[in-house]
Amino acid sequence: MSAILFATLSFAQGKVGSPYSRYGIGDVNTNAQARNSSMGGVGYATPFMYDVNYKSPASIGEIDTLTFIFNFGFDAGFRQYSISNPSTKKIKTDAELSQIAVGFACAKWWKMALGITPYSNVGYSIYSPDNSYGIDKNYVYAGDGGLNKVFFSNAFNPIPDLSLGVGVSYLFGKIYHSNAIVFADDSVGTYVNSFCQRTFKISDVTFDVGAKYNIHIGDDNLRLGAYYAYNRDLNAKQYALVYNTLASAATTVIDTISQDTVKGNIGLPHTIGFGACYTYNSKLSIAADFTLQNWKDSKFFGECDSLNNSIGFALGGEYTPNRQSPKNLWQSSSYRMGLYYNNSYINMNAKKLSVPDYGITFGIGFKPRHAKTVFNVTLQYGQRGSLKNELVKENYFIVGVNFSLVDHWFEKSRID
Repeated sequence: MSAILFATLSFAQGKVGSPYSRYGIGDVNTNAQARNSSMGGVGYATPFMYDVNYKSPASIGEIDTLTFIFNFGFDAGFRQYSISNPSTKKIKTDAELSQIAVGFACAKWWKMALGITPYSNVGYSIYSPDNSYGIDKNYVYAGDGGLNKVFFSNAFNPIPDLSLGVGVSYLFGKIYHSNAIVFADDSVGTYVNSFCQRTFKISDVTFDVGAKYNIHIGDDNLRLGAYYAYNRDLNAKQYALVYNTLASAATTVIDTISQDTVKGNIGLPHTIGFGACYTYNSKLSIAADFTLQNWKDSKFFGECDSLNNSIGFALGGEYTPNRQSPKNLWQSSSYRMGLYYNNSYINMNAKKLSVPDYGITFGIGFKPRHAKTVFNVTLQYGQRGSLKNELVKENYFIVGVNFSLVDHWFEKSRID
């Protein structure tokens, strides 16, 4: 319980974010832990590898009956934002705890996992200077916060090689948005700054299901996976505050125009995903995922927020030279690479301008034969947006580190 509490506090700190997190509920996590991330984000059909794969509840069905897994991970990012008019670049860094999860078997036919991970992030600050009528002022748009997800997944094996999963998740958190007109400081108090602050408090549950089937082809395996998330409208409260301050004393509130609380809903999309993974000779795995989300119909307290349906593709591979090598760490380690492309849900400038997000990933997983710890490192380089059509281009480099502690339950000790 203390670990989950620590995770909640750490996740709540958020990260630097992106100007694109202004839309919807912000940047949405892809639900990919370190191993999946290093393979481009695939995960609907990938084989078990000493981790808790929470991209689909069916994915935990391959956890060994006697195995208990504890996952812990964090990410750090380096981001560069660029605009063309005027030509400007800005660099920011961020870091966050990415997951805490446990997975284990309740019975031979029943596997379970639970944990906490960030679900979305909001973090932006935009200044637009203006001197119309000879008056210097800034239009300021800022946001912060995000949602966290506590997930509880179950996978059942009614027949060999088939895994059926069902999960329930609790989403909670706060998202802050503010708009302001801030005038240049004047000593005589001629101008009045105006602020509008909105806080959205979100707390509700969502459901998802998945299926995974393993087809044996000689010494090889073909795994097929399917996923569906029923993300209904989330219950939320909106707290709005509008007030004015003097430009000569910006911290002094001279009047509060309105302050109210409204109950409403924030829409999440239904998600459909399919995946396939072919494993050759227990050494090489090649996987591909496809994901579709219908964001276009999602509403934010009854209003659409410039959203499109999103489509995502991911392709990844993993190679392990000799998983049973007793002494050579490099032979028993797993080497990973992946590509991804997401046509995001953001619709810019009311012109149906989508904001593509694409990149390449690399990773390595260290698993000494007799060790109880798996150490995964992920490197991700990507780009979102472009300099065309007055958009913001975001280049990012993310390093992820994940630890999986693997132990066995109910094993009898041997005495030689």
